[in-house]
Amino acid sequence: MKLLAKENVPEVLRAWSGQYKILCPAKKEQGDCIFDTFDEDTFTLDYRKPPMPPKSAVFPPSSVLFSVQQGNYTRVPSEERSLLFGIRSCDLMGLHQLKSFYLRDKEDIYVQKKMDDIVVVVHACSRPQNETCFCTTMQSGPYAEHGFDLQLFDMENDFLVEVGSDVGRTLTSLDAFTEFTEADAAERISLIKQKAFDSIPLVPDVAKAMDILKETGACDEVWERLGSKCITCGGCVYVCPTCTCFTVTDRVFAHENGERIRSWDTCLYGGFTREASGHNPRPTQGSRLKRRHEHKLLYYNEVDIQGTLSGCVGCGRCSDFCPVHIGTLEVVKAIVDKTA
Repeated sequence: MKLLAKENVPEVLRAWSGQYKILCPAKKEQGDCIFDTFDEDTFTLDYRKPPMPPKSAVFPPSSVLFSVQQGNYTRVPSEERSLLFGIRSCDLMGLHQLKSFYLRDKEDIYVQKKMDDIVVVVHACSRPQNETCFCTTMQSGPYAEHGFDLQLFDMENDFLVEVGSDVGRTLTSLDAFTEFTEADAAERISLIKQKAFDSIPLVPDVAKAMDILKETGACDEVWERLGSKCITCGGCVYVCPTCTCFTVTDRVFAHENGERIRSWDTCLYGGFTREASGHNPRPTQGSRLKRRHEHKLLYYNEVDIQGTLSGCVGCGRCSDFCPVHIGTLEVVKAIVDKTA
């Protein structure tokens, strides 16, 4: 176990930047905090849940899959090695779920390459990020159990550093990291974990809603009512750490020259499931909302969820950013209240 003074974190990031592109919390002029390339002028340790999850480091909003030059096809995998510093445990679980989805049945070489080239430093939560956090309910936080290279536990002026991989052990070889006795570390981490877990209330309605959804037709009225409110902005999908929908387009530059691009898409758009015949198996916004939330809470793959409760990691971003308040927490409440 290691100890790292908070005042030494910029020095450590500077050293790591020689090997990796560092993506870390950055405070912007308007006061927003996002994950951005390391810059000492904007870097901050005073941050909460950023608006966007770090999944874009593995599954970018738009990326070139292959290029075509004079009829010759060339794959375009990323060659960049990245280090995600300070992500939260729910977002780490989002990365694991996304990786499982893309590599489970047929290997996606683009996601695989990015996962192979990424290093993850988790900042364990010591309190809720805001009132919409429910990671304890979804069993994805407030700290990571596995799958990280380093995990930082807040001790006021210092971080207690848990090493989770050989890469993480190499990262801590810098002089800024000092040794910490294992016995004291285990006891302190146990207290920090318990305090953090107790600070984030459980949401029993989630398990109730998951049971109700198993009953065919039980919530049809709820979905149509919520669908009438939805403005189809797609925001809930874009801020979700576990959403994987995409579309593919071809960009032609000249004869036998172009590229194929994969971009984020959303199952809430009317054209997402529309067939070539014009038939749409999900013709209403209510049916599309149902599809999205049942995918999170009912029809997930057990392999993908990595031992958590479902395909939702409880980050609460959909509730934070939906303009008309149709996030997972609101959907769960609507389902339970309707059948209570």
